[in-house]
This record gives sequence, C-alpha cells and structure tokens, in this order.
Amino acid sequence: MVRIRTKTCDRCGCEATVLYRVKTEASGPWHFLCDRCWSQLDPHSPHYRYGGTWKAKKRH
Repeated sequence: MVRIRTKTCDRCGCEATVLYRVKTEASGPWHFLCDRCWSQLDPHSPHYRYGGTWKAKKRH
C-alpha cells in the first residue's frame, strides 16, 4: 500500500510532495525546502549541508 502525503516548505509555505532537508547556518536548524527554494541556495556555501530528500510516497 502506498500513501501520498504533502508537507509545507519552511521558506515559502507552499505544499509539496518532495522536499529537501538542508542547513544553511553552521549551528542552525534543519529546514525542509521545495524544489524552487532549494534551487536558489548556493551549495558551495561553507554552511550549506544536505540532509536527505523527503518524499510524499511512502510504503508501509
């Protein structure tokens, strides 16, 4: 069985089925960002850290 979920982007507030878990500050919290907000980040920033992808489809 597959269930489809949505989650809200921490930056723009839109609901998405795929979000990226990232840190943008050295000691800051993790944020879940949609495709649009994630693509605006600089992955070469010294504090950028990727923490995985959250997906709407989840098997159980």
